[in-house]
Amino acid sequence: MNSSEQRTPRHLLVIIDHQGKRTYNLQASMYSIGRDESNAIVLKSDKISRQHAMLIRMPLPEGKGYRYKIQDGNLEGKKSVNGITVNGKQVDSAELKNGDMIVFGGVVQAAYYLKNLTDRELADYSKQPEYKSLKGRITDPEKTVVMVDEELRSG
Repeated sequence: MNSSEQRTPRHLLVIIDHQGKRTYNLQASMYSIGRDESNAIVLKSDKISRQHAMLIRMPLPEGKGYRYKIQDGNLEGKKSVNGITVNGKQVDSAELKNGDMIVFGGVVQAAYYLKNLTDRELADYSKQPEYKSLKGRITDPEKTVVMVDEELRSG
């Protein structure tokens, strides 16, 4: 097995909104999430604040990798207008665990996964088609959408 076939932990954020599905391979120490185009992860909805949330990489003890924490609002501490929920619970911040379901502003769904993937598996994963069945059900982005789709939950 060469190094490209070695499985390594991958932190994935899968966003599903009325524009489709996008998968982000998280590696950086911080990501801004919001409606403004200057954010690392842009969410399209009037219910999303310009700077809605932050993803912050947190090191694990004894150098055993890292995990991500999601924080409502921006770095200056200003909270988003419509908040975030993790697994159905409104939160200001949360340490993310594999399979956590996130909803931004009540309208944009996301799922966080920690998967051991080879480089090839990661490339294949990122080429998967959009979830058209879910995309078709989000017809009005201004309505609150809170649903758990089995395709999203299974990653």
